[in-house]
Amino acid sequence: MKFRILFSAIILISFKSFSQSQGAESIFASGVQGCYSNYYISFHERGAYEVSDGEHEAVMTVINQGKSECYMAKATVKDGKIVNPVSIQKSDGTYVPYQRMFKSLDQDWLEEQDLQNLFLITDGMSNVFQTQEKYFLRLFFHTFIHPDHGGNKKAPPASILLKSDGK
Repeated sequence: MKFRILFSAIILISFKSFSQSQGAESIFASGVQGCYSNYYISFHERGAYEVSDGEHEAVMTVINQGKSECYMAKATVKDGKIVNPVSIQKSDGTYVPYQRMFKSLDQDWLEEQDLQNLFLITDGMSNVFQTQEKYFLRLFFHTFIHPDHGGNKKAPPASILLKSDGK
């Protein structure tokens, strides 16, 4: 448990240094409450298979003011990149384009991004996007995450593992 908390802190600090934009830095510098951290840590620890072309179910995390909510979504992938529109699932099971929930991506933020790699999926996760309303969005392609094989096996003490038995 202590390792998981320490790992979370390291990841959040790393995100501050390596995030895609200044806006994304600020959301990770103070930590994110809610479902986002659990998804991010799981994907970071386990990795994911390459997301194949086609329409896939995903989890859309929405971060605002340090709090996150997670919604079921669908996204089309082509050549390892998200193709718009992304849709959010409603309570009745139908899907609507995310623009019905948010106006669109923040144009000032968009101008600062590497448009060649903006929609790229890495380790089953999209990049973090910023909306006009200053919400941050990320997709997790949960059906592509690697299986959970438990934690790493710790090595026995050197005195046991390296004992001299004549070999």
